[in-house]
Amino acid sequence: MKQYERQNRPWLAGALVSVLIASLFGVALQFFKGEVLDSAIAGDGGRTLGYGLALAGFILGEILFYYLYRRLGDRFAAGCVTALKQDVFESVLRRDYVTFKGRTQGEYAAKYTGEADAIRARRFCMLPLFWEIAFKIVLVSGALFLLDWRVALLTIALLTTPLYIPKLIEKRSQRAQTAFLQAAEEALSGVTDWLHGFELIKNFAVEDKILARFRRLNQNAGEKLLDDLKLGAAAQLITTLMSYLSYFIVLACSAWLVLRGDFSAGDFFVAIGMIDQLSYPIISLAGIVRQLSAIRPACRKMEEFIAEPPRSGQQGTAPRLRRDIRFHDVRFGYQGRGTVLAGFSLTLKKGGRYLLKGPSGCGKTTAVNLLLRYYEPDAGEITVDGAPLRQSGDPYARTTVVRQEAVLFRDTLRNNLSMYRPVPEDRLLDALRSVGLDRFASPDALDRMVEEGGANFSGGEKKRLCLARALLRDTDVLILDEPLANLDRETVDRIEDLLLAIRDRTVLVVSHQFSPGKLGAFDEVKELAAGA
Repeated sequence: MKQYERQNRPWLAGALVSVLIASLFGVALQFFKGEVLDSAIAGDGGRTLGYGLALAGFILGEILFYYLYRRLGDRFAAGCVTALKQDVFESVLRRDYVTFKGRTQGEYAAKYTGEADAIRARRFCMLPLFWEIAFKIVLVSGALFLLDWRVALLTIALLTTPLYIPKLIEKRSQRAQTAFLQAAEEALSGVTDWLHGFELIKNFAVEDKILARFRRLNQNAGEKLLDDLKLGAAAQLITTLMSYLSYFIVLACSAWLVLRGDFSAGDFFVAIGMIDQLSYPIISLAGIVRQLSAIRPACRKMEEFIAEPPRSGQQGTAPRLRRDIRFHDVRFGYQGRGTVLAGFSLTLKKGGRYLLKGPSGCGKTTAVNLLLRYYEPDAGEITVDGAPLRQSGDPYARTTVVRQEAVLFRDTLRNNLSMYRPVPEDRLLDALRSVGLDRFASPDALDRMVEEGGANFSGGEKKRLCLARALLRDTDVLILDEPLANLDRETVDRIEDLLLAIRDRTVLVVSHQFSPGKLGAFDEVKELAAGA
């Protein structure tokens, strides 16, 4: 977390300077309170008025600099958590597909929201507060020494005892905080999963069962939060009791000094004001130290999460396909599932059209995933122009993939087609016309908003939009994984014809339902059997 604090160090420095000045005003005005009281008791109206005006000035200065401190401290915390969330999302986006699928979307959302915000509240917001109170303790302690060294030593000795409480419960605080964050992450993961399957839940009328599951997760998260809060409340209670006991001892000592004639009424008033200024900050400091300690494991886990993937940041490159891509006697099996592909061989020549067909589970999509290097073959080899696939550059740089599920972002149609690249408008319009979406082929329609998941388009329209987007990307290989699934017969015919009309790249279609009468248009049809 220190890197984020370094990035926002100017805001923290400004906040600390502001709070230091505010604390100086606060300490000084305590002395002026005593002078006002002594002048009033002495009947000196002029001095009383002068000290009163000075007191008002110091109060105003303290208020203004505390306001500035709060603004700068908030800017520091906001800057830190913004940079942290940037790195969290970048870390997710830089992962390879297999690593990404190792966690649920809810876990990623929990990192971005719950855990990042907990670190903001319990670390980034606490750091300015810690230094604010540390400054105040030092300044007030120094001022007490100026007033009377006996009161100063007694005050410091007694009022600092609550600071030992956080250390005594440090391990329990860390366990409670970690347990709460884990429970909150599990609950958010469940919510994300259920919202994704909202239609399925309604269709099967299982709202009550899902609610029951949610209640268990939510209840568990609430109990873990309560455990953490109870521990904080217990620490606060012990700290407060010890602080007030110390306060009354110091108060009695100050009263004794008045009776001895060592203190004036004004000095007593100043001493009590100083003790007030010191006792509450020390109580607060104990709580702040507990929070900083409790959040430490979460900070370590977050740093480990961010450091997991490589930080290259740029898509790789790959040479253009010159001749062919070959699967040489490839065998592959997922852990715990046995062999999916065995002895699989296929040659994809540049500019050719190929169809992989077969029943579900026969390894069609697995072959595509091996070509994209999501996995490495258990045996055999995949080559590109004779070179091993692992030595031929980034597969994404030469390949565009259109999966079965049409993915559209909540953005304009223009941005969904261009994927935020600078694509000339006429190319966008031509791509829409080429896939039979002429009614969207206008500048006004390109600025139309696509709702989440493309909800304002039909299934066939979404499939064709994804195909148009793929055609706009100039890559040597185009892979279409089950492009005909869940479509009506008319739309299937239209998309089949669109796929067979593609001439400027190597096309690999993965489908178990391509029309038999059109299979002759492919250069090769590779049919797989289950467990092939």
